[in-house]
Amino acid sequence: MSSNCWFTPFDSNRRIGSTINISPTEITANLSDAGAGEAKWHLGDRVAAGEVNEFVFIDCGQTAVLGRLVKVWLDGAERLSVDAISMANGLNNPIGIIQLLTSINSATGKISRGITNHPRLGSQIYSAHPKLISILAEGDIKEDNIKLDIAELPNDSTVNITVTPDKLFSRHCAVLGATGGGKSYSISRLLQEVQENGGKALLLDPTGEYADLDCESYYVGKHEKATEENTVTFPHWKLPESDIFAFLRPSAQTQMPKLSAAILSQKIIIEHWKKRREMNLTLNDSHSLVKADKEKRSYYSAVKLLESSSSCKRWSFKNLAAQIEQECIWPTGKFNESLFGGYHEGDLGYCISLISRIKSYSSNTYLKWLFDPEKDYQDIPSILENFSKNEESNKILRLDLSAVPFESNGREILVNAIGRKLMDLARAREISHDNPLLVFIDEAHQFLNKSVGDEASTIKLDSFGNIAKEGRKYGLNVVIATQRPRDIPEDVLSQIGSLIVHRLTNFHDQEVVKRAVGSMDQRSASFLPTLSQGEALLLGIDFPFPMTVKMKIPDIKPTSKSAEYSSAWKRKISDDK
Repeated sequence: MSSNCWFTPFDSNRRIGSTINISPTEITANLSDAGAGEAKWHLGDRVAAGEVNEFVFIDCGQTAVLGRLVKVWLDGAERLSVDAISMANGLNNPIGIIQLLTSINSATGKISRGITNHPRLGSQIYSAHPKLISILAEGDIKEDNIKLDIAELPNDSTVNITVTPDKLFSRHCAVLGATGGGKSYSISRLLQEVQENGGKALLLDPTGEYADLDCESYYVGKHEKATEENTVTFPHWKLPESDIFAFLRPSAQTQMPKLSAAILSQKIIIEHWKKRREMNLTLNDSHSLVKADKEKRSYYSAVKLLESSSSCKRWSFKNLAAQIEQECIWPTGKFNESLFGGYHEGDLGYCISLISRIKSYSSNTYLKWLFDPEKDYQDIPSILENFSKNEESNKILRLDLSAVPFESNGREILVNAIGRKLMDLARAREISHDNPLLVFIDEAHQFLNKSVGDEASTIKLDSFGNIAKEGRKYGLNVVIATQRPRDIPEDVLSQIGSLIVHRLTNFHDQEVVKRAVGSMDQRSASFLPTLSQGEALLLGIDFPFPMTVKMKIPDIKPTSKSAEYSSAWKRKISDDK
């Protein structure tokens, strides 16, 4: 905040009343100059004068207390005069409750957290000048800091609300709100500001509504806009074993050990294909490693060589079902302990359901982005590695997940794998404070706080939860957008430093937000159900007080329209005629 921009908040032309009752968190005021029934204007600036949600300054000498008018009414004796407003303005004396927000040095505009000096009886109250509110929202900004032009005051579009990227993103950010509140426009505006100001961001787009953004886009799955150049996969062999378990859901007792052994055997086949005879490895017509009645030493020698290399090893998913059958053996030969035993029919019976599941997934064309991709498309881990290393500024990378099916938890597991890869890159210092990365996750409730499996073997998908908890240490920050805050883990929301909260009508959603943000009380929360489209409550750790803003419309709008039933039905009627 530049000190030469600040001016006195106590302008006699903006006076609206005085205090008549004082408590630690709010005051009651006699709004003697706010009974005109309409706003007034002074030097081209609007003076709200008694409107709910109006910011006011209370004169406490060298200190000004910033407050918000949250309730206005007329005492019983004054009620009749409201009918006479048009004939005799100012004859009534409204009463108002003002929520106390923060203390400010009236000479410099410097903010002090909390209320340093409470008002006294008779303290004068002034309608806050919109430019002063804009200065306070910006906070202590150096002249050379980048400012993101994200919003304006709801009743005055000439007053911009700008924030630094450090204040908005450094402790993670969340954009919350019910459907139709303006979340998608807010995300688009934030992405636009990131791009225009030299930032770098990854957008996970589960619906495809950001397809028109001017950015590099890749498509996962069978998408109508996908080509050989922009189609990407996440090969199964680049997933950790836990994610394969999440897909295939093996039982912990018999199926899980057999599945692990089968994956290892398939890795051995591909790694030692050229030396298989020399290493005394036996393969059948199904390209499965035969272990029944074979030497253990040959197998374990191959395993040792495999484990000596830290690189990611390929393995075939389509041969996995047949390989599991080869793993259903007795651990030791009946007469020779140096050999594996023969086939174990009981184990094979226990694995039939797993084998059927693998065969079903292997033939599912909608999962070809994961299991044995047919062509050498680019893969997501490699793209993320290159994107993270590249220090080129003002770049947005969009991953379109709209063609990824919901079946088998495919979307959740894919996004969890992306999060894990990003965290690995951050720990390897490919992402750092000097080369930071923002990750935008739309519809985040689909991916966070998810677990798959049953009670016996539950696998938690928590990679983005881990990023929320420790990513900022490495320069890896998230921006989550969701219409269901109650489905986001509270331990994740509690790590979010900045929130842009659009209209929320669900009581449980409001309570979750209140618990996650200490600076939000019941008075501030009461405005959430009444916010209009595009309006939002801007609040967080680095914002001195919650304030209602109007988010600016992005240059490129997301495609988030609803169906136009009237037009469609009229067109159908005309066609029938």
